[in-house]
Amino acid sequence: MFRLKELRMECGLKRSKVAEDLQMNAGTIANYENGIRQAPYECLIKFADYFDVSVDYLLGREEEQEILKTSSVLTAEEISLLAGYRKLGKLGKSRVAESIELWLDRN
Repeated sequence: MFRLKELRMECGLKRSKVAEDLQMNAGTIANYENGIRQAPYECLIKFADYFDVSVDYLLGREEEQEILKTSSVLTAEEISLLAGYRKLGKLGKSRVAESIELWLDRN
């Protein structure tokens, strides 16, 4: 099961936004989401990087998110923060990383 549409919807993103961010055609993405066309591996890598998941997860070959939800290593707060982080685009993720570095430098 190709999870592209599921990931996009979970992140609250419009297809046009993903297309713009990845410099792709929204119609092409729609074809991938609806199973009309299969995404080439270059696109799979772009999508996986964009949504911060593995290609295997994107293709439905692993249940990465379920592992995170049931992990005793992460607290509920950490899981929530990670879920929010995954919804961010590249710019948002970059800003979060910068903020963390600033806070760590202060301590």
